[in-house]
Amino acid sequence: MTNAVLNRVVRRETHSPRTVAAVLVLVLVAAAATYAGAEIVLHLLGAAPLLAAPGSVLAWLGEVPDARPRSALGAAGAALGVVGAALVWLAVSPGRLSKHRLAASSHVVVVDNGVIASAVAERVRQELDLSRGGVVVGVSHRSADVTVRPEPGQEVDKSRVRSIAEAELAEYGASPGLRVRARVQRRADGGGSA
Repeated sequence: MTNAVLNRVVRRETHSPRTVAAVLVLVLVAAAATYAGAEIVLHLLGAAPLLAAPGSVLAWLGEVPDARPRSALGAAGAALGVVGAALVWLAVSPGRLSKHRLAASSHVVVVDNGVIASAVAERVRQELDLSRGGVVVGVSHRSADVTVRPEPGQEVDKSRVRSIAEAELAEYGASPGLRVRARVQRRADGGGSA
């Protein structure tokens, strides 16, 4: 396979499609068009409208700019603006899945963030000789949050935790790169940061 094909496959594995949002918008538009079409047909047949006759709806829309209270119009306009901005954001922003591409091999490797977190936690735990459950790692799109909970009397340096985690992540060559944030919490004081 060519690099372009592999890059496309990796993008499909690490980004989510916006199918749900697109289908939701299309269903709402189709429902509105169906309703408007039904009202127009009923008006042309001389039957009673389902909710409102097309002529009365158009007249009401013509009166909206002069309606009182103005604050209600402003609130409705702001709500429509927020919905529109959310739809535009969904249309142009990429949806990300909790996966990273690794450059640790000559092959294309896509790994779930949970696997990366487990590997980093195990490396930190072994290097610092901590008990099981003494290291918790969370991996997001751009960062890895490493929390160490040493046993009472055990001293752990935050910069050492960060350097171990950074060394482990450097071996993977994750794309996009991960910034490490390290915290050391004491068990005795219920989770205060050191």
